[in-house]
Parts: sequence; structure tokens; C-alpha cells
Amino acid sequence: MKSVKKNYTIARNSKELSAALGLSDSDSALMKYKADLTALAVKQIEASGLTVNEIVKRSGIARSKVSAVKNGASVSVSCDLLVKIIAATGTEIAPPKAA
Repeated sequence: MKSVKKNYTIARNSKELSAALGLSDSDSALMKYKADLTALAVKQIEASGLTVNEIVKRSGIARSKVSAVKNGASVSVSCDLLVKIIAATGTEIAPPKAA
């Protein structure tokens, strides 16, 4: 049997991942922003003590999307929905400071 050598790249952070994928600076910034929003949403869902159904009622977002975010899977969830989910937990988000 022939041995096949696998070729892969290890990315340890968003900057390395962006470089490996050949993303533009703006796409890289958006990827990091969405990852940060997802992490905040997961944290606030847990901290709020609210059930998925309670967050669905407060946010008006589909249960499947809220469940996906709670489990850290936000590929199909836009940034605006992440913000709505975070707000539904009672958390206020401060706008980012200009560089």
C-alpha cells in the first residue's frame, strides 16, 4: 500500500489563520470580530442562567440559531444576530473604540 504524505498548516491564532487562508485585512478583522462576539454570546448565555427558549422569546431568533451559538457553532449566524442574542441575556455591548 502506498503511503500518502499529508500536507497541512497549523494556525495558532486568527492572524495565522487569515494568512493561511489568504484573507484580506478586512475579512480577517471581520472573522476575529465574529469569533469575539461568539465567545461573548456563549459566556453570557451561560452566565445569564436563561434557557434557550427564554433567549428565543427575548430575541425573536430561531431556536436552532440560539442553540448553535450556545454550543459555539456560529458559522450560520450573522454578527447582528449574535448581538441580539447577547442583548437578550441582558448584556449591554459598548461600541468598539476607534483606533
